[in-house]
Amino acid sequence: MFRNYFLIALRSFRKHKTFSLINLVGLTLGLTAGLLIFAWVLDETRYDQFHREADRVFRVQTYWGDDPQTDQYATTPPPLAEVIKSEVPEVEAVARVFTWNASTMRLPENEDRAFRETRIFIADPNFLEVLDCHLIRGEAETALKDPQSIVITKATALRYFGQEAWDQNQVLGRSILFGGDRTPRHVTGVVDPPAQTHFPFDMLVNIHFGYDEFAYNDNWAWNIVHTYIKVKPGVQTDPAAMAALERQFDRIVQQYSLPYLRQNTAWQPPSDMRFDYRLIPVEDIHLHSHLLREHTPNGSIWVVYTLTAVGLLILLLAAINFTNLSTALATRRAKEIGVRKVLGASRATVVTLFLSESMLFTLVAFAAAFGLAELLRRPFYQLSGKELDFSWLGQPQWFGLVALGLVALGLLTGSYPALAFSRFQPLRVLKGQGGIVGQGHRLRNVLVTLQFTIAIALLMGTGLVVAQLRFMRQQELGYNRENVLIIKNDREVTDRWREFKEQLEALPTVRSASFATGLPSQPLVQVRDFRPEGGAEGQGLQWFLVDDAYLGTLGLELADGHNFRRDGTAEQQSGLLLNEAAVRALGLHDPVGTWILKNEGMDDAQRLQVIGVVKDFNLESFHSAVKPLAMQYFIPDPPGMTDYVAVRLAPTQGTANSLDQSLRAIENVWQHFEAEDPFVYSFLDQDYDALFRSEQRLSGVLNWFTGLTLFIACLGLFGLSLYSTVQRTKEIGIRKVLGASVGGVLLMLSREYLRLIVVAVVIAIPLANYFATEWLHNFAYHIDIRWWWFLLPGMMTLAVALLSVSVQSLRAARANPVEALRYE
Repeated sequence: MFRNYFLIALRSFRKHKTFSLINLVGLTLGLTAGLLIFAWVLDETRYDQFHREADRVFRVQTYWGDDPQTDQYATTPPPLAEVIKSEVPEVEAVARVFTWNASTMRLPENEDRAFRETRIFIADPNFLEVLDCHLIRGEAETALKDPQSIVITKATALRYFGQEAWDQNQVLGRSILFGGDRTPRHVTGVVDPPAQTHFPFDMLVNIHFGYDEFAYNDNWAWNIVHTYIKVKPGVQTDPAAMAALERQFDRIVQQYSLPYLRQNTAWQPPSDMRFDYRLIPVEDIHLHSHLLREHTPNGSIWVVYTLTAVGLLILLLAAINFTNLSTALATRRAKEIGVRKVLGASRATVVTLFLSESMLFTLVAFAAAFGLAELLRRPFYQLSGKELDFSWLGQPQWFGLVALGLVALGLLTGSYPALAFSRFQPLRVLKGQGGIVGQGHRLRNVLVTLQFTIAIALLMGTGLVVAQLRFMRQQELGYNRENVLIIKNDREVTDRWREFKEQLEALPTVRSASFATGLPSQPLVQVRDFRPEGGAEGQGLQWFLVDDAYLGTLGLELADGHNFRRDGTAEQQSGLLLNEAAVRALGLHDPVGTWILKNEGMDDAQRLQVIGVVKDFNLESFHSAVKPLAMQYFIPDPPGMTDYVAVRLAPTQGTANSLDQSLRAIENVWQHFEAEDPFVYSFLDQDYDALFRSEQRLSGVLNWFTGLTLFIACLGLFGLSLYSTVQRTKEIGIRKVLGASVGGVLLMLSREYLRLIVVAVVIAIPLANYFATEWLHNFAYHIDIRWWWFLLPGMMTLAVALLSVSVQSLRAARANPVEALRYE
């Protein structure tokens, strides 16, 4: 029986080659897009699931208020972990980790070769018992017990020791010379975490080897460490136990955090302040956490939802194409159905016949889509930045789900034609009186309108995403990011920093150079409390150390007062620069000359005088508003801080050779001062572009899939117009004999479809406007939506659709009417 259905389907394919090919191409493209998007979504939703017992692991996050830009941290104070360990019975284990400065590493057997490591993390000895990070060599219980131990990734092991040593299991026990003093650390574990982790690192070192100031720190106001807990088995699935755990953290806030802040800082938290520690499952961090001091910028659940919706809509468009063309072919196959029913075929037999054809089309299209998706993996990686893997199709649960999805798609695309055909009355059909022409015509109109509503809404939304990205690139940031080289100094050049600057500025290709602990587009980690003398309460402000060349190097402008003076010793010790946002935050009306108290009650408390106000400049991406910023004069080797050297280069007229010469000259100066440390640099404009790389990738992916959506919709429209033209061949001939012009015939054949597309434009505009407005709310600075951004995509779609319809319609309109009247 199934063989018979298969042969009938092949016969139908050969008989209606054009329409069958359109159906096959549409389904193949739709399934290809579905596979690529599903693989991308699956990759995004698998983050951190590789850890052993990951469902029991949570990260503790600090909330000091309602503003995620200033008050909410992915980190906690150092003493929190010990209190959790000793006083919270629901927790089985707790461990901390934090990042520190970059370091230069060497091997004892070859000290001339240096490795510059920027992803080093300091961890508690039991860290791998909480997050095992896919430990493949060594033991989680002992890997970090020894203060001199170091755990590295497999990629790092291969980089240091080579493939042969790895294959011969000669990595554990090897030594790595750590930092400038070349302290030996012994490799006691190797991990191989996949790319799907919120916490990428290259090395883990023991917190008790030189970092006891963090291990035993009792400062409850310093959110510096990432704290992870593993709850006891069953707690994570028991709502009552989780509620009890949350109450324990509320108690810790009242018993430890707030009393410390009130007794040891000038800032007095108001009684109605929202202050708590919250838990987030480690598996949810990547898509649901976007707080201060994240390890890396996380993904977005909104993007996941958006691309999932796009994938489903593309599949729906392909299904609509199939349904439209199948119902359009009803009259062509009506006599076939009538004959079958006269010969005894039941309604169920007819339904099964057409559903089997639909299923066959779906399976063939899926096989072609899988091959096409494999071919597109590399281009899609370049577009999205994500390496896709289709091995999940071989897993039983996913294979079953895909098979179920294909069956559902086959039933969806074939159910209406099958049920409609099966209702034919054989005698009426054989007399040429039957069919589903009227009902099928109405359905096709609805489906065509739905298709183009989806395509036009996507086109409008994509246009707005592109416009926002262009706005972010072209918007004034308050500083000049072009031709600025950033050297990651990390406290390497210290005592001779002024001499280093002078030698850089003596180079003909260097305009100026500046030392600072903070730059735009770099991580913001330092916050200090500032209170105007005589003021009621202080404000937490971002805090940098900068030298006298900082403003000139970045192209910053003063709104009031003056900059630091190179020879102003007293001013360097007590002077303070504020940006305009900080002036507003502190409530200052005449800021220059005002005395400000920094970190009252703390070891680094100071009395500072405002000497100048800098015009606001954006330190981060346009997702965030300009943050209040305070700047003091730079000191070499700032404790607990990373520092940079910003170098403004002379314009190179775009020649690669002159840029290379500049870089070599700067590197020579670096090697003169730090011969043992690699020269690590980046460019400020590239770092800025990286801040909205996720939006750039989303734009590229949306552009690609929106174009595909429009192509599928027009492909279906072309098929329908082809069918309509063939069906009306005799009518066209008669009209031409009676004097109809080519333009008149063309208008007659196109008018109906163009009217449907106009309706689709009207429906799509409010939909696109709603979702675009919601998306733009993610940005502190964004474009204003203009009416013509909706009209232009609508007109573009109308033109493309008209072209699709006109290709076949024009051929029919220009045909010889005598030949048309011979038709049938």
